[in-house]
Amino acid sequence: MSHSVYLVNTSSLSGKDRNDIMMMEWGYEMPLLLQPLLISGGIIEDDILYYNAKSGIENLKRFYNFLDTSKSLISNKSIFTACKNKLFKYLEGLEHAYFSLNARDVFNMDEAPHNEQAAIWLADIAYNNAMITRAMDNNDISLLRYDKLKHVSMAFHSFAELLNYPDYSYGWGHINEDVRKEEIYYENGLWGLKNAEGEVLLSAQFDDFYEFSEQGIAVVMKDQKYGYVRRSGEIIVTPEWDEAYDFDHSYLAIVQRNGLLGLINPSGKVVAAPIYENLNKVGYNGHYIAQKNGKWGVLGEDAKVIIDFKYEKIELLHDNVFMLLKDGFYSLTENGEQFDLIVRKAPHQGFAWAIKDKKVYLVDKYGISRANKDLVQQDAESDGYSLYYDEVVRERLLAYTKTPDEETVIDAYTPVEELYNIGVDAYNRQDYQSAIYHYTLAAEKGYGYAMNNLAYIYYMIDGYVDNDSAFYWYEKGAAAGNTNALNGLSLCYQNGIGTAPDIEKAIDLLQQAAEDGLAAAHNNLGFLLIDTDPGQALYHYHQAEELGEPDYGSLGYLYEENGDFETALRYYRKDESEFGAFNQGIFYLRGLGTAKDVKAAIGYFETAADGGYAWGHIELARIYLSEEGFIDKDLAKAHISAAEKAGLEIPDELLT
Repeated sequence: MSHSVYLVNTSSLSGKDRNDIMMMEWGYEMPLLLQPLLISGGIIEDDILYYNAKSGIENLKRFYNFLDTSKSLISNKSIFTACKNKLFKYLEGLEHAYFSLNARDVFNMDEAPHNEQAAIWLADIAYNNAMITRAMDNNDISLLRYDKLKHVSMAFHSFAELLNYPDYSYGWGHINEDVRKEEIYYENGLWGLKNAEGEVLLSAQFDDFYEFSEQGIAVVMKDQKYGYVRRSGEIIVTPEWDEAYDFDHSYLAIVQRNGLLGLINPSGKVVAAPIYENLNKVGYNGHYIAQKNGKWGVLGEDAKVIIDFKYEKIELLHDNVFMLLKDGFYSLTENGEQFDLIVRKAPHQGFAWAIKDKKVYLVDKYGISRANKDLVQQDAESDGYSLYYDEVVRERLLAYTKTPDEETVIDAYTPVEELYNIGVDAYNRQDYQSAIYHYTLAAEKGYGYAMNNLAYIYYMIDGYVDNDSAFYWYEKGAAAGNTNALNGLSLCYQNGIGTAPDIEKAIDLLQQAAEDGLAAAHNNLGFLLIDTDPGQALYHYHQAEELGEPDYGSLGYLYEENGDFETALRYYRKDESEFGAFNQGIFYLRGLGTAKDVKAAIGYFETAADGGYAWGHIELARIYLSEEGFIDKDLAKAHISAAEKAGLEIPDELLT
């Protein structure tokens, strides 16, 4: 991510005469509490995002009023009310038509163009707002799950924790309005802090006073010792450390005493004692590479040791993947396979090469697989190779490309995409044993698509049904982020497959899958909610329709229940199943949404009956027994007999 995010109220999307009001400058992410402002419009011009201001302000007001009514959410109701009123007054005073989010400064990543990153930002804000809107529509704050939101501060573990963080002032603290900005002031050779009204929060007592971080915490220094203070004037840690570093974009801060480094949390509590010679935060997951007694290890975001201190070198390769060097050999995990070298590679198609003897392996998020020689050669000979490889590494990469091709072997080193595709081919020719074998190899390497397909076989295919395995792989696939696996796992909870039935859990999983755009999840939500919440059921069926997987029969049924027979019939006409034909027959027979037409009804009931929907025989018998102009007792008797053979109970009025 970037170092700053700029939110501006602007008069136009472009042009020389535009006027801007700087509303906010923030570090790393667009603050969640202000994201409801960015609800409408959402276009990209010159790598900057633009939204309609008026609708955004109204949406944010709705959001705050919703928070105000949520029980046990707000820690200090009086402060919340004051901050909410100040925020509303400030927003009502804005005069321009648009909000802009500066994507040019926000997205400074080598991996993708600015415009592509702006599009990702646009999608993530829309995703977060959809979750916020769903919580408001259902008047249920529990639906606003912090762990499911996109690109929010990792310093918090719940929405309530973020909302009540003191220095955010319930969202008002994000606004860059000059009248509310605190002042670090200088007096008699010392530094102190005043609030927006000029009242002294901290008397001038520090030799140095650094800028506040995004957490609203500043480092202060006195007599060559360092501590921390909040924007509110609270002294978190009196100056006692030999050195102290910011909390920027982290839940922890690095401190130093007697030449050794440790970690403290925003409350000032020491969570890692100062025992490390080196301590460096790496990546976006809050990990720290540390050195103790000359050996390297890794601390997690909670400061607990996750890799022991026994390595000569450790380097973060990607997300949670580290290169470990011990006794001259490289590995990716403790006690993992050893290699002669592991080197970071140029971006795209994996993030490292692992070299052993004359062989080269690709390291990506799915583990280790045989490297494609063309890819290795292209990478080693590219103009940018010198950024990643010294001459020795480059020579070993190129030497691998010249080795004779070996006979293809399918094993744990086969790339996951290849394993998955072999599994798909085997499944399509109904060789389920082979499909299971290859899907399992890919699934064990973390490939979510293979996990889902493997679970489906165990869930559905006769002769291979295994409830425990179906649940296991659907759960693993859901954890790996596979949307179809979320949907499959919900079916397990609905039907008690491999687990105890839990409809609430099933609905929660379906909502996650639906938020990711899975039409089947919307249809399944419609099915589960059709009796208890028909309004929400109709919403989900329409969402599935927009995504190209309509359930016309259920849409027709819901409109029929609402008394909108014309719309119901329109959907039943689109339903090409025998059920759709039967419903059309009912509507034509009874004159619902159209003129009564018994002849047409007979045709639809015959189509339904021929398609296996035996209730068509019941309606045909009813017509041939009582409908004037169509009475034919022999035909009625034949349809009653057909209904009986299908196992239906014949209504009494048809037997007299």
